[in-house]
Amino acid sequence: MSGTPFFCTATAAKHSHGKPAFEQALAQMDAGRVGDAIDGFASAARAGSAGANFFLGLAYDGLLGENALGEPHVEVDPSAAARCYQRAAEAGHAEAMLNLSLCFRNGEGVDRSARAAFQWTERGAAAGCERSMFNAGVALDPLHPPWGSPGAAEAELQPISKDGKRAAGYYRDAVDAGHAKAMVNLGILLYTGTGVEKDAAAAAELWRAALEEGVQQADFCLKNMEERPGELTNMFENHQQS
Repeated sequence: MSGTPFFCTATAAKHSHGKPAFEQALAQMDAGRVGDAIDGFASAARAGSAGANFFLGLAYDGLLGENALGEPHVEVDPSAAARCYQRAAEAGHAEAMLNLSLCFRNGEGVDRSARAAFQWTERGAAAGCERSMFNAGVALDPLHPPWGSPGAAEAELQPISKDGKRAAGYYRDAVDAGHAKAMVNLGILLYTGTGVEKDAAAAAELWRAALEEGVQQADFCLKNMEERPGELTNMFENHQQS
């Protein structure tokens, strides 16, 4: 899958619904017995486990490592991965909602649809996934290009209407959830007054916090804020990617 799909054993464990097969499969994953774990995920997925469907999707995406021959443990199948993510997402699995949104955005295993991608991104955000919160903010951010599959033709973008106020709201949610890059993007909205009241001091505070988390774009913002504030504002308002 293009982009960076979500993969977190600890988070996925919350979606086991007490199913022993899924819990045993997680334990096998932790012990490095990935092939056995995938068999366990498949069994638990048939029994309706959202977490197992999520991990089975990761397996079909080739994201659970390789066997001794250097091959994925199961044949990569984007369509099967998307089906697994959809089953998990419809059962309430927040990270599966994120991965399903990426499938729709990139046209991997499903027909490309920015609108379907955004709908699942918003559902993932509502379910508590901080990366979905951030992605929803980017989609709505007036200082970002139309949100769709990177490199897609204009006719395929189905652009999401921009809304600075809503973007700022999603960025704030992501910041509260610990997403460091959202600090940079929210700072840019505050610095330029896009969708929110201008507040350079609050922007700088966010950028310093992001820099402490290792986000290098924050260093660029801080330096240019001090050395050439007018040019920095113009740069952001010319729809530069952050």
